[in-house]
Amino acid sequence: MPFAKHESFYIREGWLFKGLKAVQEFPSIFVSPDAPERLGVGKNMVRALRFWMQATNLTRETSGRIREQKLTSFGEVVFRYDPYLELEGTLWLIHHQLVCSQDLATAWYWFFNHYVPTNFSRQEFIDRLAQWINAQSQAENTEGIAEGSLRKDFDCLMHTYLPETPEHGKSPEDQIESPLTTLGIISDFRAIDEDQDKVVRRYRLQFGTSTNVPPLIFLYVLMSRQEIERSGASQVSLSAALREPMNVGRTFNIGMRVFEELAAQLEDLDAELRIRLSRTAGLDQITLPEISAAEILDMYYEPQSTLESSV
Repeated sequence: MPFAKHESFYIREGWLFKGLKAVQEFPSIFVSPDAPERLGVGKNMVRALRFWMQATNLTRETSGRIREQKLTSFGEVVFRYDPYLELEGTLWLIHHQLVCSQDLATAWYWFFNHYVPTNFSRQEFIDRLAQWINAQSQAENTEGIAEGSLRKDFDCLMHTYLPETPEHGKSPEDQIESPLTTLGIISDFRAIDEDQDKVVRRYRLQFGTSTNVPPLIFLYVLMSRQEIERSGASQVSLSAALREPMNVGRTFNIGMRVFEELAAQLEDLDAELRIRLSRTAGLDQITLPEISAAEILDMYYEPQSTLESSV
């Protein structure tokens, strides 16, 4: 379970495009001595970008004599259709890939798939994450993680999703926001801490809505998880879709009402994308459309597709 591998640098606007382009032109860019000059960032930022490219599943790193980065199938789709991350669906997909990166971005994975709080403070986040890590460490017979690393992950995760008020004296690089702040996943507010008798900053995990989650991206996540967890099965319980780690309910933080609204939008787009919900033996079962996750991405991205032109 790695923590704080981002060198305290969150994803900056333009970084992922820079990484995609660099990897395509020079696969060993991140281990090259002149990487800072080629990428136009400092040494620590080079290491951070190397981490983020893999944590968002845009690239994978080979383990040969020279470590090279190669685009994943997801990275190839993004680089081909939306390298500048201009589409809202691409940002939701980047977010989904990041919070499913259990082996690299463990704090992100835990926060969205296991913690899922209503609202929380910095210390509450750290304490609950430490408890989860300790439980995992005992099961795996490994040591816990230093609290300082958890603080760095908290700060970086908040910067990933929460726009900051510009501060005087910060460097221009530190004023550049993460592209994922536009998703509105996390907000903050001030509240009175009765124990400390002072006003403190608290954070809130926002629900995804049927107006900000593209229906085809919603379906892609649902179908991709079905292919991974229940390959060949056409049905899944509504409970699994909403509560299973890395499925659409967890990564987009949506409930039953929004699920039904997005399903209705899909049927409006194309009758063949219909998701049927039925109650069997007291259980809500979903029958999924006969389409692959890869085909759904094609529908979302290819401008010449019939579905895309009809939207």
